[in-house]
Amino acid sequence: MIKIKENSHCVVLGASHKTCPVALRDRLGFPAANLDLGLASLGRLPGLSEAVILSTCNRTEMYVATLYPETLRDTLLNWWAEFCHLDAVELAPHCFYLTHTEAVSHLYSVVSSVDSLVLGENQILGQVREAFLASQKSGHLGFFLNHLFQTAMTLGKKVRECTAIGEGTVSIPFAAVELCREQFGDLSSCCVGILGLGEMGSIAAVNLSAAGVTRFRFFNRTEQKSADFVARFGGQGFGINALSTHLAELDVLITCAQCSDYLVRDSDVKGIVRKGKTVYVDIGAPRNIAPEVGDLSSISLFSIDDLNKVVEANRNMRKHSAEKAREIIENAVDEFVAWFASLSVIPLVLTMREHHEAIGISVLQKWKHKVSPETYEVLERFNEDLIAKILHEPSAQIKRLGAAGLGLESRLILEKLFDLNLDQDTEIGND
Repeated sequence: MIKIKENSHCVVLGASHKTCPVALRDRLGFPAANLDLGLASLGRLPGLSEAVILSTCNRTEMYVATLYPETLRDTLLNWWAEFCHLDAVELAPHCFYLTHTEAVSHLYSVVSSVDSLVLGENQILGQVREAFLASQKSGHLGFFLNHLFQTAMTLGKKVRECTAIGEGTVSIPFAAVELCREQFGDLSSCCVGILGLGEMGSIAAVNLSAAGVTRFRFFNRTEQKSADFVARFGGQGFGINALSTHLAELDVLITCAQCSDYLVRDSDVKGIVRKGKTVYVDIGAPRNIAPEVGDLSSISLFSIDDLNKVVEANRNMRKHSAEKAREIIENAVDEFVAWFASLSVIPLVLTMREHHEAIGISVLQKWKHKVSPETYEVLERFNEDLIAKILHEPSAQIKRLGAAGLGLESRLILEKLFDLNLDQDTEIGND
């Protein structure tokens, strides 16, 4: 049974493109290979009962269920700094810490892509789902965060269905391609390399192909993946170790590989002599190209934080949809607040149900040896249906009273009405 005290709250500690420079964000993330270790370490901290880590190219955030929302910030901050081998003093100015409804509202805004660098981008919904499943698989998801993230993912889908925020969405790879088009004008004659052929690389390839690119060079740890991209888009495919030998061919390089170390350094490109412009766009998280490469006069290096011009045009176009999305988010937050308030009366509902079930069993026992086994099974099903029907409306009304802050009054009435002894420390759980 998953248990959580009814007075647990949600807090979130995070850093994003809004609060933290890319150089520091590189060091704060939890790539897939490191996520389980991060969750295990985070879960051992005192004062929290559940945890979810959301780590993307633009943000790293830790959602926690705790009894101590007002005092957990320093514990989380110090843990994060130590885990990432940073000084907490260096990290603190670039973090945000939200509690209660602000934390809920933030998650809802994130999953709806209202808080994204690229307003309306669709990848975040899948990334939130992956974070949720990782926490669930590792045993760090409980009653409270399970409900929060389930409602968040439902909301993310609703926002996309009820607004035009995702129509013709500009993704980060698309913005990277647009930046390259601004640099070259026409990309059709360019030789373009893509390093990392996951979802970001695939989106980049689709947009580059639509821009007329045919001279592709694909680089990936798995050469078969490169071959698959060649079959789809043309060009040539290689393993990741072959990149340095082909850099001289490339007019454009877009990098989006998952790697903890730089894959392109200044020593790889210093000796290259090329005619014309060379543009590198690094959208990896952490970055794939060493910043020193941008100091070379022969190469124009851009990172995610340099995509603002394309992103701002997208944001202006979707301003009306974003406003409508925020209305939907506000309503969802109100619903969550009502659900949270109703938790105080769930023990009442459960106790009332147990009371009626005990009465039903007592009555049924009198008939157990008076009727056939088949008839007794029918009576058992009838009893279950009858109790469910009888308690449906009272249970709903008690939850509404709890949401209205009348949990204590409901408790006193039920104690007198049914002669119940309700335990203050009753815990809530799902089997």
